[in-house]
Amino acid sequence: MFVRFVPAVLACALLPLVAGCGSSGAAGGAAAAVPEDVAVYVSLDTSFEGDQWRAVSDLLGKFPDGEGTLESFLDEATAEAGLEGDVELRDAVGPEVAVAILSGPIGTDGEPPVVILTQPDDVDAFQELLDSSDGTVHAEVNGWQALASSEAALEAYRDALAGPSLEDSDVFADTMDDLPGNALAHLYVNGEALAEAVPELGADLQQSPFGMIPGGGAGSVGAVLRAEGNGLRVEGRMLSTGGESLPQSEPYEAELTEEVPAGAIALLSFNDLGSALEEYGDLLGGAGAAGILGFDLADLGALFAGETAVYVSPGSPQPAVTLVTQVEDEAAALQSVEALVGLAGEELPIAYEAFDGLLAVSSSQEELDALRGDGPRLDQDDAFEEALDAAGMPDETTGFAYVDVQGIVPLFLGLGTPLGAEAEAPSEYLEPLGGVVLWGSNAGDVQRFTVFLGID
Repeated sequence: MFVRFVPAVLACALLPLVAGCGSSGAAGGAAAAVPEDVAVYVSLDTSFEGDQWRAVSDLLGKFPDGEGTLESFLDEATAEAGLEGDVELRDAVGPEVAVAILSGPIGTDGEPPVVILTQPDDVDAFQELLDSSDGTVHAEVNGWQALASSEAALEAYRDALAGPSLEDSDVFADTMDDLPGNALAHLYVNGEALAEAVPELGADLQQSPFGMIPGGGAGSVGAVLRAEGNGLRVEGRMLSTGGESLPQSEPYEAELTEEVPAGAIALLSFNDLGSALEEYGDLLGGAGAAGILGFDLADLGALFAGETAVYVSPGSPQPAVTLVTQVEDEAAALQSVEALVGLAGEELPIAYEAFDGLLAVSSSQEELDALRGDGPRLDQDDAFEEALDAAGMPDETTGFAYVDVQGIVPLFLGLGTPLGAEAEAPSEYLEPLGGVVLWGSNAGDVQRFTVFLGID
């Protein structure tokens, strides 16, 4: 749908991701023109002004030939949208573009109603853009140009506006609370409304372990995307809307980075997974869960009662994947691993050992030897430390992940090479990219998350 208009909107939607824009308020001005029970709301600032614009322009300048990239991209998008002469796409779509996925009945095409909202600076350019679009209907509603793929979707939008707006929603306000207003993009997801708009998704969530956790079956998520001097940051909040709190994880300070060998190109750290596994087992019927799953979750929970790290190390011909977890009883931990391996019914190409209060399972015996050895550790690795410092990750989190972009990219470039062949070196255009760091935290009933991509 939106054959011509959607590429134009997507161009302006993607530009903030690589270009930046000005401020669009606490969560976008279009929230006043969106119904309270909207399933998904995305507001994109397409004004191309302000500190966010300047920040991303500086980031692009760190890449080869970064100068002028934005204007070239915008010119191509303008041509793709069918605009001619001196008309600019940014004038045709206005300073803010919002996308709303409505809740309620699914349309005849099997999709929930979707509406795009904008306030064009140049009405004639906007009309020209519409004239080049096939199958797009629109109307002015509450001072906004509303576009949809059908009259039915547009009518559903008008009907939904008879009630309160998203701007007046307490759930929306609580979800977006204290997230930065000056951002490239704002995202809001209402879990209950999304499950209503897409019943298959709601059913999958309720049948999953997440849906079986109290407060986990429905909730709301808010997030913003911002440009900073040294990278791009996503900040988000997750709340329960079902009357019960989301499961809380206790913050911890990672210690296993002092054990993992330096050079790891990806790492996932978490703590006390055992408690969640035991709770899941109780929901499945306690001891009866062993008959359903083939093993006792209580035993598995005891195995992961401490801090755990899963990491990827460069290797030839394949990278090595290793899990290391803190255990109190090394003999019992080994028995649990042997039982799980036996449950697989075939010989797995893995090695495992328990030593110094740790259980390690790896696809490479060399990695287990490195764990036992005296070589440098990840907490001394320059790439790792620089990525965490640039991201501003606190000492205590509820879990975190790290990816060394420069280390991971060659793996993907080398997927099609013969065994033992040297992978192609990363493009110079990737050299400014640093690490990706993701971590979680909590405050009361609110779960928070942050993702940061370093660019230097």
